[in-house]
Amino acid sequence: MEEQDQPQDYIKGIHFKETSPSQADLARLRGRIWNDIRESTPTKSWWNRPYYAIAASLSLLVVSASIAWWAMSPAHFHTAYGQIRKITLEDGSVVTLNANSDIRVANNLAESAVREVWLEGEAYFDIAKRNGAKFIVHTPEAQVEVLGTEFNVMARRQNTKVVLHEGKVKLHAANAPAVVMKPGDMATVTERKEPIRLQSVRPELYDSWKESMVVLDGKPVVEITQMLLDNYGISVTFADTNFLSKKLDGKLSLQSTDDFITNLATILDLEIEKRGKDYVFR
Repeated sequence: MEEQDQPQDYIKGIHFKETSPSQADLARLRGRIWNDIRESTPTKSWWNRPYYAIAASLSLLVVSASIAWWAMSPAHFHTAYGQIRKITLEDGSVVTLNANSDIRVANNLAESAVREVWLEGEAYFDIAKRNGAKFIVHTPEAQVEVLGTEFNVMARRQNTKVVLHEGKVKLHAANAPAVVMKPGDMATVTERKEPIRLQSVRPELYDSWKESMVVLDGKPVVEITQMLLDNYGISVTFADTNFLSKKLDGKLSLQSTDDFITNLATILDLEIEKRGKDYVFR
């Protein structure tokens, strides 16, 4: 025990003498510090370091390429269920895009000799005339070529329907000879190897959707249920499927889909059972 206490006692016996530096010592210390500051090598800014410069250049290149691609890529417009959108194109043409539809528009529409758009869904076109430049609407099944006119195009369910209001249209399809349409014609093109079917219609029956209205004159119920599903995402089924072939007359507003379905049930004298966004007519 005594040997363990000896080092502690020795340390406790040590006494330190406190001294203060002289003014001369302090002056020499300050001088040494300032000399070190002045002679030190300056640190390069991050942008002067080689690896940071390379990374910054690459980032700038990626951003520039992205901006260039965005500027050159076709314009794309989309509508949600129940939404109708009017679009004025660069060449002055006006497109009214129906609900749940997509359209892509080629660049330089105001300068190109061939103006092109690609449609999936439904749209009404009012084409601006421009020095004989063609305007072509591409759908999965056909090409609609015009010089200046108004027409409605619906591209859904693996077929394309074109209704001509005024002007002149030439319709091309992969498996059929081209067809020249006159006002009042409706042309139907399918994916199957069939000729283009032409029939005379009242054009106003096929573009009333622009005013959120359905003209029912002679339309079968099945066509109305397809429209509700395509444009509004609403499924309507019938306990008695014989009603699907029934043809209706009159007009119904689509401002409110709930009111539209209620009025449709009233016309058919049926009860409605609602299941979420789906309806069953009984």
